[in-house]
Amino acid sequence: MTPQIRMFTLALGLGAGVSFTALAQPMGGPMPFAALDGDGNGLISQQEFDAFHQTRRPGGGPGMPAFADFDQDGDGQLTPAELSAGQQARMQQRGGMGRDMPDLADFDRDGNGWLDEQEFYEGRGQRIAERSQQGYMMRNLASAPSFEEVDSNGDGRVDAEEFAAAQAQHQRQNWGPSPD
Repeated sequence: MTPQIRMFTLALGLGAGVSFTALAQPMGGPMPFAALDGDGNGLISQQEFDAFHQTRRPGGGPGMPAFADFDQDGDGQLTPAELSAGQQARMQQRGGMGRDMPDLADFDRDGNGWLDEQEFYEGRGQRIAERSQQGYMMRNLASAPSFEEVDSNGDGRVDAEEFAAAQAQHQRQNWGPSPD
């Protein structure tokens, strides 16, 4: 039995609730919230978190994320914002890919937990200006996704999950998958 079939069988047999899209994702890089939210209730339990990561790296090993590192309020469940913040912290710790990546809060001027189109473009413009002044090369600006592309559900808002998914896609395009 191949490792992929074994992981798939394990996920189904344990009732892990891992979606088929999660299994189809390339190994590495931040996963979208929905890939970890096995029961679709809008929160990730420690059981869902652990089951998902076991399918990605059976037996654990170095670099395996810890649920407690993501659960900022210690309530035993992850929100999209907590997952995104934890993913950002892990990327910054690794250096290279994800280094100094903004999170949703950096763009969310009114603090309501989501971005409208104006906040999105103002935040992007401010970030580009800051990075340019710091001497960073401004590559691939023409290929930056539009608000409509990042707003994957088309509701006129970009939430933490959509923001993290757009960043993960950007990183995969520019750097390839991460080592874990």
